[in-house]
Amino acid sequence: MDSTGPSGRQVSLPSAINLSTFTAARMKEIKAMRKALSENAGTKMAFQKLPKHMRRRAMSHVVKRLPRRLREIHFNQMKKSGLPPKTSKLSRKHRRRPLNLKCEYSRRQRRVKWLDTHIWHAKRFHMVEKWGFKLPKQPCDKSFRACYRATTQHCLVQDLSYIRCIEIAGAYPSIISKLAKVTDSKIGLTFSATCFCEGKKFGTLTIFDPDCTNSMRKAIGEVDFFWDQPKSEKRTLWVFVHPAYYARILELFVGLFEIDLSLEENVNKSGGVIVKELQYDLGKFRLTGPLSTAILKHALRTPILNENCKNLPPWINSESMDIFNEQNQAFADLTNVNCLPPNMVLAVVVQDPRMVWPQKRTKATLDDIQTLEDIDIETFQKNLSFSPLLVDSFRNFVQYFKGETDGANKYLIDGASKMSNAQIVEMRKSSLVPGLELPGEQQSVIPIILLWRVGNRTSNNNGYGSGWDVIVPSVWSQAFFMSFVMWGGRVGGLRETESIAFEKSQCDLLYPDTTAGEQEEHVLTDTYRDTFFRLPPNKRTNFNKFAIASPFSFNWKLLISDWSGQHCSTFFVLRDRLVLKEIQKFLTGGVAAPLLPDNCLIPVKLLTEKKGVCSRFGLICTIEEGTSRDEIVEPMHKDLLAQKRKALRQEHKSLLQKLRRRRKRCRKLKKPSSPTDIDILTTYRHKMRSLWLPEPKTIRYSCIRPVIGFIKHGAFSFTFGQSKGLGYIAGSALTSLTAKNKVLIRNPNSQKYKAAVLDIVVE
Repeated sequence: MDSTGPSGRQVSLPSAINLSTFTAARMKEIKAMRKALSENAGTKMAFQKLPKHMRRRAMSHVVKRLPRRLREIHFNQMKKSGLPPKTSKLSRKHRRRPLNLKCEYSRRQRRVKWLDTHIWHAKRFHMVEKWGFKLPKQPCDKSFRACYRATTQHCLVQDLSYIRCIEIAGAYPSIISKLAKVTDSKIGLTFSATCFCEGKKFGTLTIFDPDCTNSMRKAIGEVDFFWDQPKSEKRTLWVFVHPAYYARILELFVGLFEIDLSLEENVNKSGGVIVKELQYDLGKFRLTGPLSTAILKHALRTPILNENCKNLPPWINSESMDIFNEQNQAFADLTNVNCLPPNMVLAVVVQDPRMVWPQKRTKATLDDIQTLEDIDIETFQKNLSFSPLLVDSFRNFVQYFKGETDGANKYLIDGASKMSNAQIVEMRKSSLVPGLELPGEQQSVIPIILLWRVGNRTSNNNGYGSGWDVIVPSVWSQAFFMSFVMWGGRVGGLRETESIAFEKSQCDLLYPDTTAGEQEEHVLTDTYRDTFFRLPPNKRTNFNKFAIASPFSFNWKLLISDWSGQHCSTFFVLRDRLVLKEIQKFLTGGVAAPLLPDNCLIPVKLLTEKKGVCSRFGLICTIEEGTSRDEIVEPMHKDLLAQKRKALRQEHKSLLQKLRRRRKRCRKLKKPSSPTDIDILTTYRHKMRSLWLPEPKTIRYSCIRPVIGFIKHGAFSFTFGQSKGLGYIAGSALTSLTAKNKVLIRNPNSQKYKAAVLDIVVE
């Protein structure tokens, strides 16, 4: 067969071909073509090989948008470019699976510790990182006044599990002799007080550094404590420490008792004293308000223990059964808190609180409040503090023992085998009558400890802040907390803790003479300074014109140095109650001022006589007797640093313009330009800030009236119905109060002085 070729010549074609030979030759060509298509011989990316109608904008980032035949090529190209291939985020359904969710929560707790109620709080509260914990600060809704009403009329619930516990066990004389070095009997009762050593009451005291001298002892912080019952020579002491200074006190106890940390039991070699950390074993909740007892009565059910009860835990025997029944009976008779001794410790054994949840959130009340004549007061004078939680072996049994649930009327106390929330919900669904108490076939027996707080004892707000502290095993924290909420408790956070202390006229939770208090003041100062310098210059308050030397810091040392006439390196807060009462008598008239050290601070309370609100960092000034207090105004001072700030700003702008022209010239000439010097910007910022807020040289003579102190907490007090301030004044300035308890206060952003009445805070 003839055919015409491309050049017009005749080409003869074969009349027949060998099919197998022709197919084999074509297969090689097809393989070479497919290989060339699969490899990226050019400069195109894998997703650029697709037709335009199949391309998507996010193909370079989301691999799933590419066809499967090109995904491997895309991964190889990303590796060659040095960039790791971006994997897509797992779906929410996958992330919310129980196992994956648990792993995610564990990962997020590596840096900061979570409370057992963290998930509940995180959905409803503003959370902050503080003292190594993730803590609830305040509710997301507007509830400041509602939380105050809860403390006065209802009940406020707070999770205080971040307050850690240290257990000290050993011979009573050995423990007391060592702890006497870190306490001071002049300012209050110590660990060895008779009312505390029997275990009936809990106490509060201040721990001091034993390395300091007696005349100037460095305070570390306040702690709560209580003893177990004195049944043998070996005693157990629980000390609850704030996390701000927990590490320092733990280090102090280890040094006092000469603990060998290399040993697992943490036992000292000489006296056999054991020091343990119980920070993960216990949960602590605080109920504040008149209905706190009603919530406890509704949320907690005490079982009736007898010999017919089977499968009881080992800490319940014939001897302890009578003790538990007596404690439970005392709790059942608790209808009038006026019969309770102050700081009472009451240990009870309760059932699973989830079994008695109401169908919906209900406000608990006490309908049958008995009078004092109908109550056997002697019942609460007994020692009712025996609890298995104070015994190490029983406490571990409560946390980890796995019991059996076969049969009726059997009790469990373990956390690992307690009924899950899903099982409780199924039991509630199967109940014939909604809202009734669930049957107690598989009830759990849980030992808890109740601490009664009496609150204030002053005439103005007597009883404010009273309530209960509830100590539970940590595995049961969530169940008890939700039970308190379901029975009408309003939940508060750190803001409510500060508000309660303010209404109780408690100057500080962390005192300024402690290391933790100094750190807290530094954090507060940095926060206020950053907020101030984020404002534009024309919106900032010019404190130089207002004669405010220290608008965002408490310069206690400079204040004491001004009044004592000598350099002050250290200072302390006056805590001796007898001396504080003498100072109060001096202010009211008729008694001479007591002799005080030059480097001491006196805690004071201020109430304004007329309108006006006290604010933080406010000045406390003296007033001359007979002077009209209505027309005192600080004159406007001249800002001597305004010209320096203006010149520095112009110089800095000129420098920035010069650097900008240099960068443009380098880009035009295609030369590498030097990066912006960060040191120049940092130096300018420090200089400008120092001109806005210069370092104070004096506090006492900074304005027309002598300054004697600072207001540390100021706001409107709902208890007094007027503005109130809490702060400190220099001890050397006490004799300068010619008008006794009449002083002047001035806020940092105001020129007007307001008259106020000064009282001494005696806690």
